[in-house]
Amino acid sequence: MNNVLLKASGMSVRRDGRITLQPIDFAVRAGETVGIYGPNGAGKSTLLLALAGLLPLGSGTIALAGQVLGRDLTALAYHRRIAAVFQQPLLLRGTVAHNVELGLALRGIGRNERRARVRPVLQQLSIAHLANRNVGTLSGGEAQRTSLARAFALQPEVLYLDEPFAALDQPTRRRLVQELAGFLRAKQMATVFVTHDLMEASIVCDRCLILDAGAVLQEGAPNDIVRRPQTDRVAEIVGYTIGPDTSTARWDQVESSSGSRLPG
Repeated sequence: MNNVLLKASGMSVRRDGRITLQPIDFAVRAGETVGIYGPNGAGKSTLLLALAGLLPLGSGTIALAGQVLGRDLTALAYHRRIAAVFQQPLLLRGTVAHNVELGLALRGIGRNERRARVRPVLQQLSIAHLANRNVGTLSGGEAQRTSLARAFALQPEVLYLDEPFAALDQPTRRRLVQELAGFLRAKQMATVFVTHDLMEASIVCDRCLILDAGAVLQEGAPNDIVRRPQTDRVAEIVGYTIGPDTSTARWDQVESSSGSRLPG
């Protein structure tokens, strides 16, 4: 795989005395968005948190731009080069602008540069008019846009997104998924995107991993996985069923976050 930016080799996670993530090799190229999809309890968030350096590894290594975390790269240095957004916006008291600038301030970036970097991000996420609004008055969608803006303003080498739209209503999710896809393509930002919605993955991701019981079952383009599951378990997870005539098959599609369906 050429132009690899993030690489995990033989990475596993053990929690409470049991393995919750089987040894995995994982890579993300510069500018690529990789989705992680699977049923509840599959280990999706565990994989993302481990890659983000927020869980101790049971085995293996993580390397960013060829530098191995814990050997060539300290945890602090690694976290300064990445950003993460979770299901619930983690906002502090104060205004939208204050929250979006916070990560830059913690990195020692001066006020003028902070404002120069934050202003276009607020505009791109359609919350420039909320810059002076207290975060306690925001809607769920506005709060998550603020959380995304804070991450984007950091200009991370790798962005980690853990089901960032799961708590939002469907119309808001629909808009944000489309906006996120456009933003990531424009910025060519390497991204790991956990989702429980294959339609979101098809809109946002270049490649997707199907995870179950802490193991990767299949990876590839989302549409290819849906049309050509390699095992019965993958077929079950993605909702692909074989009809009475085994020469035909169908995918039990659900409405996408964009209100459309994957092309058949």
